[in-house]
Amino acid sequence: MPAAERLAAPLPRSPGKERPLRFAGLGLLVIVAAAILAPGCGSKRTSSTLDPLLAQGWQAYSTGDFDFAAECFRGVQTTQRATADQTYSAILGLATVYHLQSNPDFGKAREYYALLAGLNTENARKQSALGLARVDVAEGKDADGRSKLAAVMRDYPDSTEADEAVVHLAESLFAPRADEAKPGGFGIAGDASMERGLKLLEDRLSARPRNPLASAMHMMLANKYIELKRFDKALENLLAAEKDGIAVDRLRSVVVWRVARIAEQQLKDYALAERYYQRYVDDFGRTVLYYRALTSLERVRALMGKEGAQQGKAEPSKGT
Repeated sequence: MPAAERLAAPLPRSPGKERPLRFAGLGLLVIVAAAILAPGCGSKRTSSTLDPLLAQGWQAYSTGDFDFAAECFRGVQTTQRATADQTYSAILGLATVYHLQSNPDFGKAREYYALLAGLNTENARKQSALGLARVDVAEGKDADGRSKLAAVMRDYPDSTEADEAVVHLAESLFAPRADEAKPGGFGIAGDASMERGLKLLEDRLSARPRNPLASAMHMMLANKYIELKRFDKALENLLAAEKDGIAVDRLRSVVVWRVARIAEQQLKDYALAERYYQRYVDDFGRTVLYYRALTSLERVRALMGKEGAQQGKAEPSKGT
């Protein structure tokens, strides 16, 4: 799965829970796994015992243990005592695993996304429509996938699923195109596709500036504007991404570093560069770029001092 897709898509969660439950010991993991695999035990489960199993499935998914996650979700889905919400979470889990595991099975992902639509709830319908669109894009059916993503945006305009659809549609528009004349057989997206993707993200941020994926959208825009050497727009979006909040320190360090480098090297805004190099030094002392940030901080301070000296020399001449 492309790295950008992993960055852009939020982790699906069990309905009604802000985050999966976390179990400290290995013991419960073994007990749950045994319960899944034991013949005939599914019929003895009650709805109250399925929540930990769902939580364990989402936790396994989030750590990349896709086989175990699928076993957990399948154990819930095949249990007659499961509630409607539990069934929804299990089917969504299976669809997500088959779609996003390291060796995707798009046929099974499509099957489970289609099952969601049959549950006849709005959340299930939204996830079904979004998932089927994303599978089309992943399989290279760009026209069908983009049409379905646009339908999600049209049918559920104020939803998080529509926010996700915008991200995936923009990513599809930005994707390299087959071009045998280029090294490796691929070339960058055409100007029309690039501009359409940029406008799509900017329009969504204008309409829903506080949407849950706003930071990811700003990061996507910044990356593309850097490619296009439109550094003022890149900087604007990097600053907006940081303002929206970036929970992962590794990603936040990248944003702080990029702001400092663009401010210094492309825009010659040494005051902004100094501020962000200093923040990098203060906040990310254990990263590989720490000593480069220290050196860069000294350099921009020297450049600021040189600018100040030149301005001081120029000022008396203005009055003569």
